[in-house]
Amino acid sequence: MDIPVKIRIALGIEQGAVFNFHMEMDGPKRQSKNRYFVVLNKNPKTDTALVLVTPTTQVAKRREFVQRAGISERTIVSVSPTEYPVFTSESAFNCNDIIEVSMDDLIRKVEDNGSMNYPKIPDSILAKLIVGINESPRISPAIKKLL
Repeated sequence: MDIPVKIRIALGIEQGAVFNFHMEMDGPKRQSKNRYFVVLNKNPKTDTALVLVTPTTQVAKRREFVQRAGISERTIVSVSPTEYPVFTSESAFNCNDIIEVSMDDLIRKVEDNGSMNYPKIPDSILAKLIVGINESPRISPAIKKLL
């Protein structure tokens, strides 16, 4: 018997869980496509909003962005395929940009051509992501409290 996605996500979601779904991006230079997302909430089962970050393969551009903006370089977290084999190339999380979704939205996005059976992001990377979010001047204190 197949357990519905709705139930699997609601019961199994945890900090560091990885999902993949289509994300519409604003701006002419940003591609709308399926992306990986990492859940950062300490209590995702009970929080009203899920705090997600998504990596990019444009690592140098993200580093340039924080340098120009005068933001701590710790807000860019690089991950190699050896650290997380699901990623096929060097990637970076920009902890200055988060995505907030409700549990219902996450479930709908995964059901609409997304996927969810990925290994949890390693604790060593999760710790760097949390530091990056906490160092970011662009993330509100309310969001930081959820981590």
